[in-house]
Amino acid sequence: MRRWLDGCERVLTLVAALATFAMMLLTTADAFGRYLLNRPILAAYELTTNYLIVAAIFLAMPYAYRQGANIRVTFLVERLRGTVRLAIDYTVQLVSILYSAVLVVATWQQARHMLATKTTFATLDLPIWPGYMVVCIGLFLTALMMLLDLPEVRKRRSSLFAGD
Repeated sequence: MRRWLDGCERVLTLVAALATFAMMLLTTADAFGRYLLNRPILAAYELTTNYLIVAAIFLAMPYAYRQGANIRVTFLVERLRGTVRLAIDYTVQLVSILYSAVLVVATWQQARHMLATKTTFATLDLPIWPGYMVVCIGLFLTALMMLLDLPEVRKRRSSLFAGD
């Protein structure tokens, strides 16, 4: 399972990097067209905000989790030891898993709603639901990685606590 997750993480990270590159190209081309040729790219803003930024952020989440790039407030917890610290670490890991799972379900439902209602961009006839599916994929993989890391909490090897 870990090898499969690692492979998925690599693919999603590559797609996130490509989305970032595409966003840079689109924004540059739009600015060039808008200010020098007085011809902006139709739907550049919508493509960027509904597809590219979403892909850049949410598809990179599994990689960020694995690298320990999480925001933590540790001024109190770092002073604790023993079972109290372990209980807090397990609680944090479980709450993170549950929160990700809730977000996966919510965005899945929103994607299904957008698909069922055939909601599209205002300027182009492109569907909005793929952006929600990207969020689902990134959060789902991150939640799976956190779930697999649950036994590692006892050894302080969970990626959620990397860098502590």
